[in-house]
Amino acid sequence: MDNGDNKASLFSNLLKGYIEETSAYIETNGNQLADIGSLLAFNSQAPYEEDYGSDILDYNIGDQSLSAYNPAEANYIEVGRFISNRVSEYAVQQGDLLSFIASDYGVSINSIIWANNLRNSDSISPGQVLKIPPVSGVIHQIKSGDTIASIAKKYNANEGRIIEFNGLSKNAEISIGEQIIVPDGEIKSMIKAGTTIASANKPFAYLANLGDYFMLPTNGYNWGRIHGRNGVDIANSRGTPIYAAAEGSVAISDGVGYNGGFGQYIKIIHPNGTETLYAHGSKLLVSAGDYVQRGQLIMLMGSTGRSTGNHLHFEVHGARNPLAKY
Repeated sequence: MDNGDNKASLFSNLLKGYIEETSAYIETNGNQLADIGSLLAFNSQAPYEEDYGSDILDYNIGDQSLSAYNPAEANYIEVGRFISNRVSEYAVQQGDLLSFIASDYGVSINSIIWANNLRNSDSISPGQVLKIPPVSGVIHQIKSGDTIASIAKKYNANEGRIIEFNGLSKNAEISIGEQIIVPDGEIKSMIKAGTTIASANKPFAYLANLGDYFMLPTNGYNWGRIHGRNGVDIANSRGTPIYAAAEGSVAISDGVGYNGGFGQYIKIIHPNGTETLYAHGSKLLVSAGDYVQRGQLIMLMGSTGRSTGNHLHFEVHGARNPLAKY
């Protein structure tokens, strides 16, 4: 068996474990996992090799299979594709600004304010879970007497765009209680905030590519698939070193508690205003207030928080994630 076959076999085993454990998780929460067969068919080749080379794929990850869920993305289970009308959820972290969250997700500030009935952009707090629409606009829950035409009129939106975005036929019936996305819709009583445009099919892809500003924070198996807030998972054995992707100030170093699913985690604020987050560690090696250099050892890999295998959940806020496949 050649090296390519070995990688494909490794990925196949990882994906099988991921799907089996995800399926079990979904069943306990009353949700359904769509078309397991089609997900398994996705493993026909080792992914992302052409983008990231063989270095990051060749590392052993022991006997741990990866099945991790970002606390804000427990229902994001599709492998290899993004559901364009899916409402995401994000757990607010210490130091977050609504404007920064909106910018990362590529939607207007008002879209998040409307979706969560917030008073203003300052009314968020750590641990709060926000609904994030897939595009700028309004999340509308169908009420008695609603039609697509009346909804479009209410939010000053395009009827055809609503039909297309939600995958409806022109004369489709809509059910009371169902939620639909109204792209570019507005709630007139609110002052319109600035809008950031993103592709619904490629969230976070519009963010700036900073080239080699960020180094790879660790070695391991990289899925390359985005979940959470521009985050990617890298699997390896417990205790694998994790390094600062760029220099900056440690804003959070929390080694106690569940922390919304992150477990032991670190957040670093970099001189250019971007942030990186490192979650599920087994041991933290820096403290809040420390100034770290690019490549400095900051944490050891683990499986704390919402995780069933040793791995790093690595997020980049304000720029493209160097480990993501956009």
